[in-house]
Amino acid sequence: MMGMASILHRSRRLVYQVVATPRVKTVALRVHRDGTVEVRAPRSVKQAQVRRLVARRADWIVERQRYFLDLLRRNPGKELKNGESFPLFGRNHRLMIESRPGVETPFCRSEARRLRVFVDGQSKEVVWSAIRGWYSALTEKKVITALRTHAPALSVKPGRLRIVDQAQRWASCAKTGDIRCNWRLAMMPGPVLEYVVVHELCHLRTPNHSVNFWRLLKSVLPDYEKRREWLKRNGPGLALTMERRQTGVVASH
Repeated sequence: MMGMASILHRSRRLVYQVVATPRVKTVALRVHRDGTVEVRAPRSVKQAQVRRLVARRADWIVERQRYFLDLLRRNPGKELKNGESFPLFGRNHRLMIESRPGVETPFCRSEARRLRVFVDGQSKEVVWSAIRGWYSALTEKKVITALRTHAPALSVKPGRLRIVDQAQRWASCAKTGDIRCNWRLAMMPGPVLEYVVVHELCHLRTPNHSVNFWRLLKSVLPDYEKRREWLKRNGPGLALTMERRQTGVVASH
């Protein structure tokens, strides 16, 4: 059981993709930010069961597709033009691409609310790579500071830190203790970035989102709810804004 399928809902055809995998025990439905619908299900589940689930959740699917369409309209990806706004730790900086002959490796610098990118006539792909690398370095520095501050207080020892381009999350942690953080974290205010890191550290002690987990998180960050709300309200837009204007989009944690 795998492939594309569709149902007719209120004179509208809803197309969805079925992914059969032995790694899941229940049927899970997800609407991605590009509007596509994915159903992940055990191999034993019949097409009719999946179809009934999609039909039952059809109104919700349509609502989420409309939400994401509006989100994309309000947060178009970057064109890498001078004057574009780039968020840095919660404050917008204006992009300035400057030609500097002889520069072998493009580099970035923030000065007076400007994000200056120095290049030697390279393509926009090279400019974008330089910007991503710069954000990644800033994110790594801030995350390391937060780990060193809070890991001892929580009596946990995180493993390797990786700054990655995660499509679905701001951060995640593995059973080994390794922590993966989205390179875009440097966009958001410091306290929100700190919340994301502490959230993952708490998962090293409590892997689920039980009452004990939130109690532990609050013991470290008493105002975590305020930080979490900021992330829920602004995170999706930030993630989309920090994409090049292309077909691929990312989701929030």
